[in-house]
Amino acid sequence: MLEHLLSRVRQISEKAQINLPVDMAASIEQVYRDIEILINFINREIEIIENNRGLDESAKRNARREVLENAGRKFEVINTKRTYATLDQELESKLLNTSVPGKDENSLLNFLREREIRDRLSGMTEAQIKSRFGDSLFDGSNLLLLDAMLNAPPGFELLQESTLKKLRWIRAIKLNPELASELEMAREMNAVCKKMLKLVKKELDSSRIKQLPVSLTEKNI
Repeated sequence: MLEHLLSRVRQISEKAQINLPVDMAASIEQVYRDIEILINFINREIEIIENNRGLDESAKRNARREVLENAGRKFEVINTKRTYATLDQELESKLLNTSVPGKDENSLLNFLREREIRDRLSGMTEAQIKSRFGDSLFDGSNLLLLDAMLNAPPGFELLQESTLKKLRWIRAIKLNPELASELEMAREMNAVCKKMLKLVKKELDSSRIKQLPVSLTEKNI
């Protein structure tokens, strides 16, 4: 009944696993296995119903709908169990809290340097700062300037929050490119899992609606 869905999900799974680390590829494979078990359950139950000569078409429709509703409940368990957003959040937090190597050892000196930079730029607008220092800010090549912008006291920021948010990511990626790469792959893994699960949910909802009595289906339309 849902072999076409299983084939689509399998293609997505196999394609995604090629460029991901072993552990993340295994997570995607596990989602696929869960979906495979669910679809096999549906196909098996539907086949039993179709082969039951004691049921008329109306009874078979009701039985198929009951199977799909049961499958929907099973799907929600899978959907909850196979959500990896927590991993993304943990990696994001770890990345954004990356510190500059050796900075703690020279905290006072760095503080004075950063304050001096802010004092020199205090009369400039954000547009002027970006025009003059944008390249070194946004490529992360000048960490001292970057930290001077990010560590400005509350109320004395030289850049808008939207710009500072971008700079926090640039700083984090610059200081820890390996962790940034891991986060990118974790996001890809999570997106793939969500895509597979979304396809399954859409198909389950559509299949269940098809098993409703004709009068109710026409009313919904």
